[in-house]
Amino acid sequence: MPEPVRVLVAEDEPLVRAGLREDLAAEPGLVIVGEARDGREAVEAIERLKPDLLLLDVQMPELDGFEVLEHVGVDAVPAVIFVTAHERYALRAFEAQAVDYLLKPFDRARLARALARAREWLARRPRGEGGRMLRRLLDRVRRERGLERLPVRHGGRIRLLPVAEIEWIEARGNYVHLHHPEGAFLLREPIGRLAGALAPAFVRVHRSAAVRVAAVVELTRVPGGDYELRLRSGARVVLARTRHAAFERAFAGGR
Repeated sequence: MPEPVRVLVAEDEPLVRAGLREDLAAEPGLVIVGEARDGREAVEAIERLKPDLLLLDVQMPELDGFEVLEHVGVDAVPAVIFVTAHERYALRAFEAQAVDYLLKPFDRARLARALARAREWLARRPRGEGGRMLRRLLDRVRRERGLERLPVRHGGRIRLLPVAEIEWIEARGNYVHLHHPEGAFLLREPIGRLAGALAPAFVRVHRSAAVRVAAVVELTRVPGGDYELRLRSGARVVLARTRHAAFERAFAGGR
């Protein structure tokens, strides 16, 4: 017998969540491993339970569905069926070739079709394809609405860090340190992708660093041909000579 598909339901509306619970219980070969009432709970449940399939409401308190995916990291996200009351989010999911979407209100037959697609997707499980599809969707969402806050771990909880308060970003492999007046916060995101999403407010100054243009107060030449940026907090960040021209253009445009 094949292993049952382990499902996590992330939905803030109690009646919708109850309906999903009832309908999923009637589906053979599925087991509900958990429920989440908001985005913070969804992140914690995904990381703790590692479900095969996630029914994810796009509009939730604390973190919305897109921020949940940002925080967990697309490569660690299970198969996703988006749940939304707004057509535009459903179309985004469809264009990104997500497993499926449910447009509220939906009936049991529509849910069954979405679950059938999810089973097919899980059976073939194309290596890396789920992450690529979701990354395309998130990149589009970032471009359309801008990136105003980033969900980070802090004191065992998820905190929404305003991008406007971040002074500079430091690469740590596939993670970054977000340097903020209260300290450095770790985020699972490659620096190239994050710096691109935050441009033009941030500019890449080194292969391992990006700075908020408005935070720079001084530029000096250092031995070896590189430069050094002094930021408002007093932090000093190397500006590689190969990125000097790009920084000058960004600085001139940001004043």
